Amino acid sequence: MPGGITKAAVAAVIAAAAAVASTTSAQATPLPYPVTDQVSTGSHVGVYSQPYDTPANNLGYTPLSKGDYLMIDCWIAGGQVGNAGDVWYRTWQVEYANGSSWATVTDPWWTFAPYVDGALYFHNNIVPPC
Repeated sequence: MPGGITKAAVAAVIAAAAAVASTTSAQATPLPYPVTDQVSTGSHVGVYSQPYDTPANNLGYTPLSKGDYLMIDCWIAGGQVGNAGDVWYRTWQVEYANGSSWATVTDPWWTFAPYVDGALYFHNNIVPPC
């Protein structure tokens, strides 16, 4: 796999994400099998409290960059971002490539799918609609 990432490492991340997801609040519970995705675009991915890009919704965390990970479980049509589309991933956890991470949240965050992976998980039906 590119960048020195082994299949075993990816499997471990997915298994850990699934285990952590099982402890989230019933207030907004992710699907039983969330997907751990790696940011594959050159875009910086903001983390938002709602599925649209406004300064008020930006949670102010360091944006995700290529190589960082996030746990997603579904998509929604939210706010349009330029000409890139309106698909947003419901996001439960993020991890920077340097190893720092945020804990799983009880209320979901939102990340703009075209900036994460070109919305491939959406286009290839890997994650369902929310």
